[in-house]
Amino acid sequence: MTPFRINTPDDTLERIRRRLAESDPAASPRRPGWRFGTDPAALEALIQYWLTDYDWRRHERALNAFEQFTATVDGVEVHLLREPGSGTAPPTVLLLHGWPSSFATFRSVIRRLAHPETTGGDPEDGLTVVVPSLPGYGFSSLAPAPLGVRSAGQLFHRLLTEVLGASRYYVHGGDQGAPIAEWMAFDHPDYCAGLHTTLLGVRHDGAPLGSGLSGVEDPSADEVLFVQRERDLNTGPLGAYFLLQATAPLTLAPALADSPAGFAAWVLEKFHLWSDQNGTGGGPSLTLDDIITETMIYLVSGSVASSLVAYSEFFVDPITLPPGRVIEVSSAFAAFPDPRVVTPPASFVARSRNLVRFTEPPRGGHFPALEVPDIFAADLADFVRQTEHTSTTT
Repeated sequence: MTPFRINTPDDTLERIRRRLAESDPAASPRRPGWRFGTDPAALEALIQYWLTDYDWRRHERALNAFEQFTATVDGVEVHLLREPGSGTAPPTVLLLHGWPSSFATFRSVIRRLAHPETTGGDPEDGLTVVVPSLPGYGFSSLAPAPLGVRSAGQLFHRLLTEVLGASRYYVHGGDQGAPIAEWMAFDHPDYCAGLHTTLLGVRHDGAPLGSGLSGVEDPSADEVLFVQRERDLNTGPLGAYFLLQATAPLTLAPALADSPAGFAAWVLEKFHLWSDQNGTGGGPSLTLDDIITETMIYLVSGSVASSLVAYSEFFVDPITLPPGRVIEVSSAFAAFPDPRVVTPPASFVARSRNLVRFTEPPRGGHFPALEVPDIFAADLADFVRQTEHTSTTT
């Protein structure tokens, strides 16, 4: 492994600032609200804050306070953050992000998980936390050939076991990280001690995501309603971006990669519509700093275009399990109130895995580690602690 630090050239920051300053808010017709996509007034406010108050260098320093590395695995230069846990033998947990987030999504939960004594917990419950950037995202290179979610799982398994020397690990995934994590748990039950997800990606045979199919002869009424609502959601306005990114990333990439304001408009819509708009203080759970920092990771790393290509290529692998097979490892599902997805019934989740824990946190949306880091960290840590206790008493 090679030590890594984020060190953004001044001219890169100046180019981003110049392009933002040159953007024309009047280019968007005034249609208030979010019905037709990003609210022009919200975008204008974000750009103004970005130009006058946002400090990338402050966030860069905060991210560089974590130990970071790069390692070459299967032809991909993988960027990763690693925080050794407190305690005598901390288990390893891999945290996998999705789109349009980045490894930085987990910045507020890393120390909570690695050093629980800092928030009143027991240091013996500490976890060694590993947070990579997905291939093509952030500071990880794009794979030399199309890399599906199952193949990405193999890559991260090799990272953990061959590069980091882990003989046993837990894995969490949200958004695109979920199917990667699920395939890791399915393919490597001798290494993966537990699976924690906030999105149901890989399903049992016959029930692919968004198909409207239950995949079983005896679905419950709740399961039938779930798959129908999920199909309707994904074929409606909230699913429009997915069809474009999954089928024509190279049509979209030049415009978004060349325009910081354009890319901000594209992702601001997602951060707004998919997050909890009734957070702790009664307002949005994400701050402008949160959204801009996630956006900047893509811009300063030059990964806007490569992330879109990687996004589309993830789907070259199947998202259903082989007939009659399930994920055997202990599995937890945290059903945050996520506007982007329909909450599945626990019975449906259990059809594809050994479900030992199903929780419904009261707050948080599609980005729970960023929106409600205390709730997210507690849910994941409780699952690991429960699984570790079970493994030592059986």
